[in-house]
Amino acid sequence: MKACVLEDIGKLVYKEVETPVAGEGEVLLKIRACGICSSDIDRVLKTGTYHFPTIPGHEFAGEIVAVGAGVDSGYVGKRAAVFPLLPCKKCPSCRDERYVHCSDYSYFGSRCDGAFAEYLAVPLWNTVIFPDSLSFAEAALCEPTAVALHAVGKASIDPDSTVVVIGSGTIGIIIALRAKQLGAKDVVVVGTSDRKMEFVHSLGISEMVNSKTEDVTDRVREITSQRGADIVFECVGSDSSLETSLSVAKKMGHIIVVGNPHGDMSIERNVYWKILRNELTLTGVWNSSYNSQANDWKDALEFIARDDVDMSKLITHKFKLEQQAAAFDAITDRDEFTVKVMFINE
Repeated sequence: MKACVLEDIGKLVYKEVETPVAGEGEVLLKIRACGICSSDIDRVLKTGTYHFPTIPGHEFAGEIVAVGAGVDSGYVGKRAAVFPLLPCKKCPSCRDERYVHCSDYSYFGSRCDGAFAEYLAVPLWNTVIFPDSLSFAEAALCEPTAVALHAVGKASIDPDSTVVVIGSGTIGIIIALRAKQLGAKDVVVVGTSDRKMEFVHSLGISEMVNSKTEDVTDRVREITSQRGADIVFECVGSDSSLETSLSVAKKMGHIIVVGNPHGDMSIERNVYWKILRNELTLTGVWNSSYNSQANDWKDALEFIARDDVDMSKLITHKFKLEQQAAAFDAITDRDEFTVKVMFINE
């Protein structure tokens, strides 16, 4: 089969590799769509994966074309998205079904080969079957959507809520859409690009603030009659975005920290004091729930399939695997407008 193999930092090579075989309890998935995550950008261009060579890619969906021992052959032909974390199922967290807190996990696309490829063998346990009415590309949005829904689930959003989302990446946009769907009184998205703000507005979010040209705190105070935001989602992972989150939250407000930082973070003492003096609640979130009690992935597929949300608009660019260089050029080109860039094999 063909795959994009990361042989070194900055060296993503489209080449022939061995086609995987479904083992016991596994299915062989023909990859039909795989999104490029911001973490993939870092892994390919800056930090590398856990070892070389590695096939990146963890936001994917495809068609089951073969099954391994112990798997019902009736799964052949079904469409599936894939939860990319491979838990050990032995540690205390796994025994409590808190698989995202596994202390010895593997992960498609970083710790083991992922879906920048034509085929991938995955455990049946990790598959989330979806109907033919949903496109593979839309289903490949399941991973960021599940993360977004998991984050929103940490908040109590009601018709009186003012929600501020710091960051206009894919996850931040989906959080804003979900907050609006849940009936929040005001949903405010903070970003740094006028084009992105226009795009978010086209999705039905009415309040946008460009932090490069506006004072975010003043604008949020204006929107909330000087009260501040009830709920803030920090979706960037930087000093400035965290400081902004602490500044725009109301007294006794709730901040959900989603953004994954690229390096060490620090904040000024006066900003830190806001946590104490305003008695703010900070909640960290990691990945998404995937167990017998809570499954953000099934919820994500239902969200994507809803008529009141056109998630396909988030997919701004589609490339074939062999166009990997063009795909990453588009993402890194400051003059190119992108939201979700995706490899398609349909």
